[in-house]
Amino acid sequence: MIVLIPSLEPDHRLPALVDALAHHIPEAHVVIVDDGSGARYADTFQKARNAGATVIGYEVNRGKGFALRTGFAWCLEHAPDEPVICADSDGQHTPDDIRKVAFDLREHPNAVVLGVRAFSGRVPIRSRIGNWMSARFFRLASGQRISDTQTGLRGYGPQHLARLLGIPGDRFEWELQALLAAARVGQEIRQVPIATVYHDGNSGSHFRPLVDSWLVLRPLLAFFAVGAGCWAGEMLLFLVLQSRWGIFPAVVASRVVSGTVNFALNKSQVFREHSRERTALEAFEYALLAATLVTITALGVRALASIGIALWLAKLLMDFLCLLLSFAVQQRWIFAPPTLSAADTAGDTASDARGTAAPIQRPGKLSAG
Repeated sequence: MIVLIPSLEPDHRLPALVDALAHHIPEAHVVIVDDGSGARYADTFQKARNAGATVIGYEVNRGKGFALRTGFAWCLEHAPDEPVICADSDGQHTPDDIRKVAFDLREHPNAVVLGVRAFSGRVPIRSRIGNWMSARFFRLASGQRISDTQTGLRGYGPQHLARLLGIPGDRFEWELQALLAAARVGQEIRQVPIATVYHDGNSGSHFRPLVDSWLVLRPLLAFFAVGAGCWAGEMLLFLVLQSRWGIFPAVVASRVVSGTVNFALNKSQVFREHSRERTALEAFEYALLAATLVTITALGVRALASIGIALWLAKLLMDFLCLLLSFAVQQRWIFAPPTLSAADTAGDTASDARGTAAPIQRPGKLSAG
């Protein structure tokens, strides 16, 4: 099997991990992707080579997602029949846990196998909060409960690597997008418990709390932003039109304009679904969803008001709940990519991957040793 390790500015833990893997899992071939660490870290990578690893890389930092796709492309070219276990370079993943994920993948070759942490003990607050937010977003977007969506310890069968090359995102958001893609096509996602290991408060992590949280949660935050903007535009248009046309025509016209703009922005900017042939069906489903949500809101407000909740608060609560429901329905069904059959999820080929890998352009010369 291949143990694929994306690495940016590593310390002594990287060659130590390679050496430990050579002793504990001798059948593993370690491939490290140097994510533009620079000349200062050349000695660390050389020590990893001396311990038996293959090191590839490029000159400019591009992010973890880019590094993983670069590694998948290398695997498809040099070891197309080998399962791939992805691990981090900062010592969070022990050889025993890597072996556990590899064994589970061997038993379930068509699944994505995750090494999930319990987040018990002394866990850095940014890691705890980041995973909580990511896990809740994943459940909202997919309907599945994954306890550790940010784990870097993952197992993939060789038949799935080609599809992974087409998943967007160059940094930490790629890992969540990969899970969402697996959920959309009905691929099994398995969870294998592993140790929760942090060194020096997770000082080796390159996760940027604000920037990378935005990238991870971008679809949900963009959905809220588009919704708020369309609501404000609808209110402004209503105020302009009602003095000329009257209340009812102004309500209808402003709602139609707002809904049309909201649909177009959700399709192109939030969920980034660009197919033209599906637009008519998506518009019909969107209109049906909007009508359903109006009904749910009206019934919910009436029910909450009947038990003594203030009308304004009942309306606020129902609007928020329907906003979450609207996002989930649009993400999972209306703007979701076509679901692949079981044969499709298990039948990617290396030749397909070489075509898909075209967008992964190296910013500098790719080196290997």
